[in-house]
Amino acid sequence: MQISNLSELLNAKVLNEGSMLSVGGFALNLQSLKPSYAFFSNDEEELKEAVKRGAFVVVSERQIIVEDKDVFYLLCEDLQKALLRLLRFLSEEKNLQFIFCDKIELEIAKIFGIQQLNANVFLDFDLIKNAKNNTFFCLDDTTYLLKLCAKYKTLCDDFFELQKNSSLFFSTFIYKGNLYKNLSLAPFYVKFFVKWLNFLENNMQKLTFDFKKFECYEIYFVNENYEITEFGKARKAFIVVFNEENFNFWKEKTKDIKGFKNALCNSLFCDYSYSKLEDLKQFKDFTYCLILLQNTQEFLELFNKKKEEENKLF
Repeated sequence: MQISNLSELLNAKVLNEGSMLSVGGFALNLQSLKPSYAFFSNDEEELKEAVKRGAFVVVSERQIIVEDKDVFYLLCEDLQKALLRLLRFLSEEKNLQFIFCDKIELEIAKIFGIQQLNANVFLDFDLIKNAKNNTFFCLDDTTYLLKLCAKYKTLCDDFFELQKNSSLFFSTFIYKGNLYKNLSLAPFYVKFFVKWLNFLENNMQKLTFDFKKFECYEIYFVNENYEITEFGKARKAFIVVFNEENFNFWKEKTKDIKGFKNALCNSLFCDYSYSKLEDLKQFKDFTYCLILLQNTQEFLELFNKKKEEENKLF
């Protein structure tokens, strides 16, 4: 990119006009910096080091002391806004596609390998800068997406036929004449999966999916001693979700299933209220129990306790 065009794009003031005409790339950290790049930072020491390492342009919202007359020094009003202008330019140049999703659609997107943005320009910079042409990105924040594109895409519902042999943990359905058999997906998530199938087919994308990337919920079967056992090898199971939205989603979808309960820590809005995870072992009248956790580490340590103690004996 021509440096004169870059300064105009960033709406930046030229403090020093260097000797070079164009830049070879862009970097936010010294590890990514290469000679001829434009470097963005508000850290004075980083800016000095970038010049030593061969940056043709340094950009900051802080007043910069010019130390090398051959380097362009650009002063912008707001570094974050300047970076968003650059990312929007790069997005249009690469014809990147942005998709607005709700939180469950975002979870399903992982199955298809669709990249998710962070709604933070400093975290998203390298994702967009290094993206190949026509790459898809998704996010649940319309305000942020419109800073990167003029118009974003959305997912649409489409008809599918759920088969009777589907269970709570596996789904079989027919969509556009194709049979999708025994997918590791609760039936009430299928409509979101089909939304992505529909979108990707309409945009002529190759359909590949990997359920190992699905992190929306985890299932743990436990025996009569509340020890985690093989999937499907016990009568009881805990379904662990990691955010309130998924908890409420599961709670609504399973409210008519016999033997399905839900538990929350110190709450009145659930079937079982507990003060510590060990209290879950006191609840008997359930087949499946939905719980909300930040992570599963403590849960696994507690319900694998006997197995771990036996391993120590040998």
